[in-house]
Amino acid sequence: MKLSAGARLLASGLLLLTSACQFIAPMRIAAHPATTQPVATECLSNADQPGLCASPGQPTSPTQTPPSAAPPTLTPTAALRVEPSSTAKEEPTSTPLKPTPCPPEFCVYQGVFFLMRPIQPPGNDVIDVTYRFGSTQSGLRDPHHGVEFLNGYGTPVFAAGDGRVVVAGTDLNPTSPHGVWPITFYGPYSNFYGNLVVIEHQPPAQLLQALPDLPQPIYTLYGHLSEISVQVGQVVAAGEPIGKVGMSGIATGSHLHFEVRLGENTYKASRNPELWLTPHLDANGQPMGAIAGRFVDAYGNSLEMPSIVLQYLPQGPDGPSDFEVTLLTYEEKALMNQPPWLESFAIGDLPAGWYQLSFPMGGLRKELVQVFQGQITAVVFRSQ
Repeated sequence: MKLSAGARLLASGLLLLTSACQFIAPMRIAAHPATTQPVATECLSNADQPGLCASPGQPTSPTQTPPSAAPPTLTPTAALRVEPSSTAKEEPTSTPLKPTPCPPEFCVYQGVFFLMRPIQPPGNDVIDVTYRFGSTQSGLRDPHHGVEFLNGYGTPVFAAGDGRVVVAGTDLNPTSPHGVWPITFYGPYSNFYGNLVVIEHQPPAQLLQALPDLPQPIYTLYGHLSEISVQVGQVVAAGEPIGKVGMSGIATGSHLHFEVRLGENTYKASRNPELWLTPHLDANGQPMGAIAGRFVDAYGNSLEMPSIVLQYLPQGPDGPSDFEVTLLTYEEKALMNQPPWLESFAIGDLPAGWYQLSFPMGGLRKELVQVFQGQITAVVFRSQ
């Protein structure tokens, strides 16, 4: 919530992470959910999107519970594809296994939620869903380059990962050299974040195994602070206090603005934090998952989608919906199709299981997507 109060639109996106090399294709369905089983397909060796897979298995039954995953840690282990062996027993190896490309329209990733939440209980560590990444609150605000954690003034803020502080102060002065055009700031203009901290992180080796083309380093930004307790050059550990929540800069209410930036510490390098922050646990104590997706035409060009209805089907594709969320694609085109997932919408903290997505593409189209514990499902919906 960067400016004034107002109605906010629920928005988010879609991504899948798993260690299975099964290709569970999104299924188009008519007025009612499909009852056929999804197809298990071996990962493609020449696909254009890298992912992490294991050897192919049997189709997953729509009514089965998704495979369980261990509770998340700050540096989860990435899943790797193990190539089939000519012998029944595979011998352990000491060399890192290389990821195998996934089909270009579906991939599941494990081990990429490596950042802890910058607010910890008893503070509010839940993302404000009324102003998600890439949304504008129905046109009331600028497209959001981060997420918000609504908290009282003075709530402690913590480093989301191990790293080195590269910014600790205000964003009043330009980041571009004097006399150089265009004039740039940490945000779109001067004093946007007010008091801010930026930490530079080196991605874990296991994350780079999962995403070998990941732009690096990774930066996390903490804006609108009331106090800063670190200085430039200081090395910090994940969970170390770095400041306190405030309302400096353009903020009109007390909250933390949090960003993830890839490759460079610039406003345009922002990515959706919901695909990087450690997910919450579900009612059974298991980590929730996320979806990252995009819509493309027959030629592969990205399409904007004004309405995406996401319904959770806890009893499987044939069961009733438990809750419903309305999303839309990022409202700033520059935020779409950025590596590593090339998504145009995303949503995190989803309980594992089946989801139906409904959206207007050649009429009302409905698709089934499965979310797994602690993993991201990345999916592409292509027009016919």
